[in-house]
Amino acid sequence: MKEKRKKLLVGAIWILALLLIVGGVIVYRAANKGPVTSYEKDFVPEFEEQQTQQTQEASVTKGIKIPGYTTIPIAANTQEVDIDLYNPEENDVHFQITFILDETGEKIYESKLIEPGQHLYHIKLEKALAPGEYPITMQYSTFSTDDTFTPKNGASVECVLKAE
Repeated sequence: MKEKRKKLLVGAIWILALLLIVGGVIVYRAANKGPVTSYEKDFVPEFEEQQTQQTQEASVTKGIKIPGYTTIPIAANTQEVDIDLYNPEENDVHFQITFILDETGEKIYESKLIEPGQHLYHIKLEKALAPGEYPITMQYSTFSTDDTFTPKNGASVECVLKAE
């Protein structure tokens, strides 16, 4: 009887140790998922990746990935826009993104230089837009990543700002 109780106690200790190990692994993985920010991304753009060609000095071409948005929903009557403008990590150029209203040719936004892998989650338009749909051209200007910021090939993407 004493022997049976001893076996049960050893079995219970092994089960407890196993549960502690599994719990520790779960806590470790949860704690190391990467940096947590206060930003809650609720904008999911419709986009398609486009390619443009960049000619290098040695006449070698390398593709530049350009995110192409079809529709960008924004809040009406405000200049503040939550969006995910980004420069894909694989690119070897800086982006500068400009929004131009197709109807008037008016520039309503111009970004700072966006490094490869960098995202802009919040931008400010130069003017608020009333409710409606506004066809725009997103002009992607590209610049070298060295200290000279030499202009490279760019691209234009047609899309619609949908102010709601």
